[in-house]
Amino acid sequence: MTLAIKRLGLAATLIVLIGSLSVLPAAAWLEMLVDWGQQHAVAGPLAYMLFVLVATVLFLPGSIAMMIGGFLFGFLPGLLFAVVAIPVGAQCAFEFGRFMLRPWIRRKVAHNAQMRRIEGALRQEAFLIVVLTRLSLIIPFNLLNYAYGATSVKARTHFGATAIGMLPVVTLFVYLGTLARDLSQILAGEATPSGLGYWLLAAGLIAIAAVIWVIHRAATRVLDNHLSHQNGVDR
Repeated sequence: MTLAIKRLGLAATLIVLIGSLSVLPAAAWLEMLVDWGQQHAVAGPLAYMLFVLVATVLFLPGSIAMMIGGFLFGFLPGLLFAVVAIPVGAQCAFEFGRFMLRPWIRRKVAHNAQMRRIEGALRQEAFLIVVLTRLSLIIPFNLLNYAYGATSVKARTHFGATAIGMLPVVTLFVYLGTLARDLSQILAGEATPSGLGYWLLAAGLIAIAAVIWVIHRAATRVLDNHLSHQNGVDR
């Protein structure tokens, strides 16, 4: 009972914090943080990585966090800081989602054969599935962090696959951040070339199709193994 109350309290706190972003002057605070980061060569990168961690947990779009890295520090330093901060932030959200949602998902899986097969597929092909979904920008980055926390994916598998799968995405958005004239251009989405959206959509659809194929193949294998085992028991 106490654990359930803690989970409810943490969930309520997270909802309040996310909701407050639409009420509080978050953009003005972010601009102040960016100005401060530009003036502090050592503390600036640390503050940026802490910002990425908090922003990831609070569902701030990952593309904005990545582009700010390029805008603040240039391409190579910004890429280095973002490559470190993005997987760490994703892992924090993953662990939070595991603590909050995993017990509920476990109960659902126990009574649903289809969900058991999907869970089995994730156990067999977790690394590849996580990498492919990270490459696809159709499924929001922040949503995936919490969703994977609710599954049977191991923490170290999630971290490694996220770091690898996000590398091309981080590289792209950090580079786009270096092209921005100011922070307002990033926040308004004007730093992204208009034609890029179509390419990202196409790449995302291909990645999602690959994920569906991998899950189907792995789930079928799990089902066949289960049936073979069941037949062996019946004999």
